[in-house]
Formats: sequence, structure tokens, C-alpha cells
Amino acid sequence: MKRVYYIFLILLVATACTTKQKKTAQNTDSTAPANAALTDPAQLMSDRLIRLGLTADSHWRGLSLGNDFNLVKTTEKNEPFEQDALHIGYAIDFPNLESMDVLYEQQNGKVSAITADLYLNNRPAVNAYQKELSDYFTVRYGSPNTVNGSSVWKGPVNEQIILTDVSKGKDYGLKVSITSVVETAASAK
Repeated sequence: MKRVYYIFLILLVATACTTKQKKTAQNTDSTAPANAALTDPAQLMSDRLIRLGLTADSHWRGLSLGNDFNLVKTTEKNEPFEQDALHIGYAIDFPNLESMDVLYEQQNGKVSAITADLYLNNRPAVNAYQKELSDYFTVRYGSPNTVNGSSVWKGPVNEQIILTDVSKGKDYGLKVSITSVVETAASAK
């Protein structure tokens, strides 16, 4: 009788351990995507950010500061709305009558600044884009500082990313500026 009791006790303990291991594995699996989303910019790619053309490995729309300026023309698929020796601008329309203008500036044949103006329909759209862009930039560059109401991130290669709500009255929008910190200091003089 003792033998049956011990076998029953061993089976009971083994079953309890197996159940606990399964629950721990399930908890780990269910939290993994959430934790990954907090450290991997690619996990934050919502429809809005994809529509903007953001990637996890470039500053804006597949382009980064320091890229050859000719790469802009091959990367952007639209026709430019303005162009001269120092910059080129593109308009991107979204399906909901919102749009974005992107201006790429060059110095010495390299992309030296990127400015994106988002023209949005209403306050909820501004808030949604602002939150998603803030989360995306924070994952990539760390916590922002607030300067004159704008969120400012410093990148690892002396770049500065500024996100500003430029809404006025019934004109809703955001501005994203990506520049070299050295260029920003020089232009302040």
C-alpha cells in the first residue's frame, strides 16, 4: 500500500511541475512580442508609419543623412514638386486626403537634412501620428528632450530629430526635421 501511495505522490508532483513549466512557457511566449516591440523599431511599424515610408534602418523613407544625394532620386518614386542644386522636394498623397511633403537638402553631394511636413485632417490624426512617431523615435534614439514644445532626439551619429506639432486653427499638421547636430550649430550663428 505504501508503494502505491509513493507512486501516486510522485505522479502528482511530476504533473504539477509539468503544468507549472507549461504555464511559465506560455507566459514567456505571450510577453515576448510586447517586449520585442519596445526594443525593435520594426515591431512598431503601424499602417501610419508604413504609409510614411519609414524603415528601421534609415532616417526617413529609406534615406539617411550622409547618403549620396543622387540616391534620393532613385529611392523616391514620385516626381519632385521642386528641385534645385541644393534640395529636392516630393509630395506624397495618402488615401484619406492627407499628405506629406518631404524636402531633402544636400551639401557636398550628400544628404545633409531631411524635413517632412505632414498635412493631416484633424486633431485625432495629429495625436495618433505624433504618438506613433514619438514611440518609433524613442525606440531608435532613446528618450527625447522637450525644447520649445518640440520633442528632440539625439542620434548616435550626431543627428538631431525634431518632432513639432505645427497645427494652427483648422490646419492640422506635424513637422519632422532631421539634421546633423554640427549643421544645426552652424546655422544658429
